[in-house]
Amino acid sequence: MIELRHVSKIFETKKLNVHAVKDVSLKIAAGEIFGVIGFSGAGKSTLIRCINLLERPSSGEVWVDGKNLGELNDRALRQMRKKIGMIFQHFNLMRSRTVFQNVAFPLKDSGLSKQAIEQKVNELLALVDLSDKRDAYPSELSGGQKQRVAIARALANDPKVLLCDEATSALDPQTTGSILKLLKEVNQRLGITIVLITHEMAVIKEICTRVAVMEDGVIQEEGRVVDIFANPKAQVTKDFIHTASSLAKIYTMLENDSPITRIAKGQWLVHLKYGTSNTKEALLSHVTREMDVETSIIFGNVEVIQDAPLGDLVVILSGQQENIEQAIAYFKANGVAVEVMKS
Repeated sequence: MIELRHVSKIFETKKLNVHAVKDVSLKIAAGEIFGVIGFSGAGKSTLIRCINLLERPSSGEVWVDGKNLGELNDRALRQMRKKIGMIFQHFNLMRSRTVFQNVAFPLKDSGLSKQAIEQKVNELLALVDLSDKRDAYPSELSGGQKQRVAIARALANDPKVLLCDEATSALDPQTTGSILKLLKEVNQRLGITIVLITHEMAVIKEICTRVAVMEDGVIQEEGRVVDIFANPKAQVTKDFIHTASSLAKIYTMLENDSPITRIAKGQWLVHLKYGTSNTKEALLSHVTREMDVETSIIFGNVEVIQDAPLGDLVVILSGQQENIEQAIAYFKANGVAVEVMKS
């Protein structure tokens, strides 16, 4: 549905040129929910605005639904943009218009009759569960309700693609969950391809099938969300995963010589990272029983991503050095990634 071919975007100023996006190539399949994550200044918002040419790339090609957008004339591009809906962090609703009028606005030049527009808007408000708010104004709505109106408006022209630029960043965690659930429902019911920009790893793991990690305008890593979580390669990806887990606290405790992470002679502090194939295996019990190595768990975390369980354990292993080394080899042989934090 979407293909970016060596897309770069340079903002030129009198003092310096800012390379916001650098040679990005991506393929996004029809009907998938694709995430782009990065810290502030990574270039992700510029990238998503290149998809509908709100920002024209300095170089490279943007293809949507088989068309090279850069080759379209103004009229053809306007028609194409009707098939690319967009929602924003701050909703961008017209304050002087009702909910109904906001959702109906994109249909004013559609050629539909007044009755057909009425029916269409009512269906969209039902989809986003706001039928009872059709005559309310944005000032009377909560943040989550405003974003629901924005989603309904973005769907008015039956788009094939929905771009979400930090769509949940202004919302509390509970409301974020309800908006993500709605986006997933829209994707499943209407088959719309969704591209979601965020700086929150928790959002990615909740809704996306694949993800690209951006840093300094470059895609550092890309793949299935479950694979990225299970085996991150780039440092920026590891940093993001730590933000979505309390595992980072263990490293801080280690740096600060917390009593929790202190070990005695004959003990090793190890981080065990479990993948989907071994989370049900009783590996710790086997090590204790067969290798005479005592195990003490000081931290545990399990994520379920797309029905795949992924786990982290921080464990103190106690015993003879050769037994502990044998235990670590056993963990690795069973697909567990092992990091020796302290020995």
